[in-house]
Amino acid sequence: MPSFPKAISHSFTSRLISAFILVILVTAIVAGIPAYILVRNELQNQILARVKDGERATQVFLDTEKIRLINLANHTAQRPTLQELLQGNNRARLSDYLHNFKIGVGLDILFICDSSGEFTVGDTNKNGCCGINPPGETYFYSPVCFENQIVILAQHPLFGDLSENFNVTVGRYIDNEFARELAQGTGFEQNFFIDGQRTATSFYDLSEFSDPLQFPDTLQTSQNGIIPKIYNEDHYYTSQQLITEAGNGYQIVNEVALGVEDLYSANLRALLVIFFSSLIIVLVGSILGVLFARHLTAPLNQLTSAAYNISRGDFSSPIPIPDEPEEIVTLAAAFEESRSYTHQYMHELTRAKAWSETVIQSIEEGIVTFDDKTIITSFSYGATRITGWFSDEVIGKSLNEVFILPDGEIRFSDLIPPIGGKSQIDILTRTKRKTSIGVAVAQLIPANDENSQTALVLRDITEEEAAQNLRSYFLANISHEFRTPLAALNASVELMLDQLDELSKTEINELLNSIHRSVTGLQTLIDNLLESIRIQAGRYKIYRQPVEFGDVVLDAFGIMKPLLDRRRQNFMLEQPETQPVVMMDHTRMTQVLVNLLSNASKYSPMGSSIALTVDQSCKHSLQVEVADCGSGISPSEREDIFRRFVRLSDQNGAQYGVGLGLSVVKAIIEEHGGEVGVKDNPGGGSIFWFRIPINGDTI
Repeated sequence: MPSFPKAISHSFTSRLISAFILVILVTAIVAGIPAYILVRNELQNQILARVKDGERATQVFLDTEKIRLINLANHTAQRPTLQELLQGNNRARLSDYLHNFKIGVGLDILFICDSSGEFTVGDTNKNGCCGINPPGETYFYSPVCFENQIVILAQHPLFGDLSENFNVTVGRYIDNEFARELAQGTGFEQNFFIDGQRTATSFYDLSEFSDPLQFPDTLQTSQNGIIPKIYNEDHYYTSQQLITEAGNGYQIVNEVALGVEDLYSANLRALLVIFFSSLIIVLVGSILGVLFARHLTAPLNQLTSAAYNISRGDFSSPIPIPDEPEEIVTLAAAFEESRSYTHQYMHELTRAKAWSETVIQSIEEGIVTFDDKTIITSFSYGATRITGWFSDEVIGKSLNEVFILPDGEIRFSDLIPPIGGKSQIDILTRTKRKTSIGVAVAQLIPANDENSQTALVLRDITEEEAAQNLRSYFLANISHEFRTPLAALNASVELMLDQLDELSKTEINELLNSIHRSVTGLQTLIDNLLESIRIQAGRYKIYRQPVEFGDVVLDAFGIMKPLLDRRRQNFMLEQPETQPVVMMDHTRMTQVLVNLLSNASKYSPMGSSIALTVDQSCKHSLQVEVADCGSGISPSEREDIFRRFVRLSDQNGAQYGVGLGLSVVKAIIEEHGGEVGVKDNPGGGSIFWFRIPINGDTI
């Protein structure tokens, strides 16, 4: 199912607007393309007409030049001076006269030949060019004597007595200068070719024509004889016409070139005018279409926006009801009524859900739900308290990834009891601590449903198991814990009763010390048992009063001195010169020091040292440390040693006590608003420390 944003993007409004724009765009294209085609065809026709005009203007210019040369030949033949010089046979003066006359009338060629066709006088190197034109006519020539250049020649016999003996030949080179004059006179660029090789051009930049342009045997033609070309990166339309095929065998072609850059610019301007006109029409029409479509579909857009807000959980915003049209008004009213009922139902459902979640999170047991693939879908705070895993870390993971068994060959999911059943399973917590949990199973959603959900109810029964084990431990070991000091006490008393008169003072002191140690051990054990029972029953209280901490140290040392002397252990004390006064329970704090010193003595070798340090570097709190020389405590055991029934072993593997001393220490310190912990002793062994507030507040 598409999301609302995607549905809105493909809504009726957008489609209607798109339809308006499409119709306007098609209309503009249908109207614009024919207009552009008409403009382009008209431009093409104008180009063809102008090129044809260029052909005619060029032909008129060439014909005019022919007539001018014929007249010049006739005029030259009638010159009296020329006849006198020929009759006088003064070749030097005649040559100078012809040269000056040629320059004066603007000729390129002027020479005289005799009637036999031999060159007489005039332009040099023109031997072999006599007799090529009949008198009174003009020809385009390119014989070898003119260096393969195109020339226009006119010939006329001299007048008078020499008319039968000499002919005058005048001519004009069709070179670049002539081509430029022709271009200036006609308004068209000019090119001349001899057998396909360009010999004259009106273009000033000749680099484009460094390589001769070869023509095929027939003239290059396109439709209407017009050929598009590019000269010097400019566009031209050209027309080629054959000037003459004289008897000398040369093919002379004239090319008329019309520059169309301005026409192209005009065509482009026309296209841009059509394009922008169409674009303006499209924009204006689109704006009008958008306004009309929005006005037409505004009520639907309001309903769509309201539906989108509802899909995001916003049931509080009322749905607007438009004034028209009637169909949408009816739809909006029904939609608003449905929203109101849904909002009320969702509010009640949210309250019920919040209440149930609060209940689930507040109960001590852990609640875990998973689907048919054993993927965790919810994880309560109670489950976090039991396993150490947080909800955001485990949701989406498999049960077998979170609940790891000590025996890695068995999976947790294989040990889950059937629906309605219960079982006891040992797992490893996040910190790899072994914990016993009671597991009960309930089916939330039927198994045949595609979204079936199963719930596990978890209960930490580690302490219950420990308590059960403790009963067995008491039955098996309580006689040892009580009988050992009682037996020592009984033996010492019997010895004193039977042999009191025979015992020396030193022996009596040793017996009394033994009696004291036995009584102290029994008292400590009984105190810890009683404190543990009070803590478990919730009846544990402390009574604060101002106490000099040095008095607590002296009381604890007095109790522990016989044990320290028996094990030959050295007691070192480091404390401030001025004893701090602390708001605390004197008896309970003495019990804390006795338990810590007793453990330090038990787990330290015979003859070692035990250090007690009192630090008041912080004026608001007091820190006390008891350092031993034992084998130390591994980091994995440090979280467990302050729990009930956890016993430590010394370096020889022997276990002492029933595992209540440190749990009592932790309870007393925390009741005083402090904290307790353990760390490594740099010299070997462990340092048990606690910190308590001096004024009775919480740290």
